[in-house]
Amino acid sequence: KEFYIQKIVEGVATLAASVYPKKIIVRLSDFKSNEYKSLIGGEFYEPDEENPMIGFRGCGRYTDPFFTECFEMELDAIKKVRGAMGMTNVEIMIPFVRTLEMARDVMLILEKNGL
Repeated sequence: KEFYIQKIVEGVATLAASVYPKKIIVRLSDFKSNEYKSLIGGEFYEPDEENPMIGFRGCGRYTDPFFTECFEMELDAIKKVRGAMGMTNVEIMIPFVRTLEMARDVMLILEKNGL
Protein backbone atom coordinates (compact mmCIF):
# COMPACT_ATOMS: atom_id res chain seq x y z
CA LYS A 1 0.00 0.00 0.00
CA GLU A 2 2.69 2.50 1.02
CA PHE A 3 4.78 1.60 -2.03
CA TYR A 4 1.85 2.41 -4.35
CA ILE A 5 1.13 5.71 -2.60
CA GLN A 6 4.81 6.70 -2.61
CA LYS A 7 5.16 6.03 -6.35
CA ILE A 8 2.20 8.32 -7.08
CA VAL A 9 3.64 10.96 -4.72
CA GLU A 10 7.01 10.85 -6.48
CA GLY A 11 5.55 11.20 -9.95
CA VAL A 12 3.05 13.94 -9.15
CA ALA A 13 5.50 15.92 -6.99
CA THR A 14 8.18 15.78 -9.69
CA LEU A 15 5.79 17.25 -12.24
CA ALA A 16 4.34 19.81 -9.83
CA ALA A 17 7.79 21.01 -8.71
CA SER A 18 8.98 21.37 -12.31
CA VAL A 19 6.39 24.07 -13.06
CA TYR A 20 5.65 25.49 -9.59
CA PRO A 21 3.77 27.81 -9.01
CA LYS A 22 1.93 27.18 -12.28
CA LYS A 23 -1.06 24.84 -11.87
CA ILE A 24 -0.99 21.23 -13.01
CA ILE A 25 -4.04 19.03 -13.44
CA VAL A 26 -3.65 15.40 -12.41
CA ARG A 27 -6.09 13.04 -14.09
CA LEU A 28 -6.83 10.34 -11.54
CA SER A 29 -6.67 6.68 -12.58
CA ASP A 30 -8.86 5.73 -15.49
CA PHE A 31 -7.82 2.23 -16.50
CA LYS A 32 -10.45 0.29 -18.35
CA SER A 33 -11.40 -3.15 -17.06
CA ASN A 34 -9.45 -4.86 -19.85
CA GLU A 35 -6.32 -2.90 -18.85
CA TYR A 36 -6.63 -3.92 -15.19
CA LYS A 37 -7.40 -7.45 -16.32
CA SER A 38 -4.09 -7.62 -18.21
CA LEU A 39 -2.15 -7.03 -14.97
CA ILE A 40 -0.92 -9.98 -12.92
CA GLY A 41 -3.95 -11.47 -11.16
CA GLY A 42 -6.33 -9.09 -12.90
CA GLU A 43 -8.39 -11.87 -14.42
CA PHE A 44 -9.54 -12.82 -10.91
CA TYR A 45 -11.07 -9.41 -10.21
CA GLU A 46 -12.10 -7.71 -13.40
CA PRO A 47 -15.35 -8.23 -15.30
CA ASP A 48 -15.58 -9.24 -18.95
CA GLU A 49 -17.04 -6.28 -20.79
CA GLU A 50 -18.20 -6.05 -24.36
CA ASN A 51 -17.03 -2.44 -24.61
CA PRO A 52 -14.55 -1.43 -21.86
CA MET A 53 -14.40 2.13 -23.26
CA ILE A 54 -17.81 2.81 -21.74
CA GLY A 55 -17.68 0.29 -18.90
CA PHE A 56 -16.36 0.10 -15.36
CA ARG A 57 -13.88 3.00 -15.29
CA GLY A 58 -13.14 6.47 -13.97
CA CYS A 59 -15.78 8.01 -11.76
CA GLY A 60 -17.97 4.92 -11.85
CA ARG A 61 -15.12 2.81 -10.51
CA TYR A 62 -14.26 5.32 -7.74
CA THR A 63 -17.72 5.10 -6.21
CA ASP A 64 -17.88 1.30 -6.25
CA PRO A 65 -17.07 -0.35 -2.88
CA PHE A 66 -14.87 -2.83 -4.78
CA PHE A 67 -12.44 0.02 -5.64
CA THR A 68 -12.71 2.24 -2.54
CA GLU A 69 -9.36 1.30 -0.99
CA CYS A 70 -7.44 1.91 -4.20
CA PHE A 71 -9.12 5.26 -4.85
CA GLU A 72 -8.38 6.34 -1.28
CA MET A 73 -4.70 5.50 -1.82
CA GLU A 74 -4.63 7.86 -4.81
CA LEU A 75 -6.26 10.55 -2.69
CA ASP A 76 -3.73 9.98 0.11
CA ALA A 77 -0.94 10.55 -2.41
CA ILE A 78 -2.48 13.81 -3.61
CA LYS A 79 -2.91 14.98 0.00
CA LYS A 80 0.78 14.26 0.71
CA VAL A 81 1.89 16.19 -2.36
CA ARG A 82 -0.32 19.16 -1.56
CA GLY A 83 0.15 19.14 2.21
CA ALA A 84 3.45 17.68 3.37
CA MET A 85 5.32 18.72 0.22
CA GLY A 86 3.60 22.10 -0.23
CA MET A 87 2.76 21.60 -3.90
CA THR A 88 -0.42 23.67 -3.77
CA ASN A 89 -0.40 23.95 -7.55
CA VAL A 90 -1.80 20.41 -7.91
CA GLU A 91 -5.42 20.14 -9.00
CA ILE A 92 -7.28 16.92 -9.80
CA MET A 93 -9.52 15.84 -12.62
CA ILE A 94 -12.15 13.15 -12.20
CA PRO A 95 -12.46 11.28 -15.51
CA PHE A 96 -15.54 9.81 -17.12
CA VAL A 97 -18.26 11.46 -15.02
CA ARG A 98 -21.54 10.30 -16.54
CA THR A 99 -24.19 11.81 -14.25
CA LEU A 100 -24.60 14.52 -11.64
CA GLU A 101 -25.30 11.79 -9.09
CA MET A 102 -21.91 10.20 -9.81
CA ALA A 103 -20.26 13.61 -9.47
CA ARG A 104 -21.96 14.15 -6.09
CA ASP A 105 -20.91 10.68 -4.90
CA VAL A 106 -17.26 11.34 -5.81
CA MET A 107 -17.39 14.77 -4.17
CA LEU A 108 -18.51 13.09 -0.93
CA ILE A 109 -15.57 10.66 -1.12
CA LEU A 110 -13.17 13.55 -1.78
CA GLU A 111 -14.57 15.45 1.19
CA LYS A 112 -14.39 12.37 3.44
CA ASN A 113 -10.72 12.01 2.48
CA GLY A 114 -9.80 15.64 3.08
CA LEU A 115 -9.75 16.95 -0.49
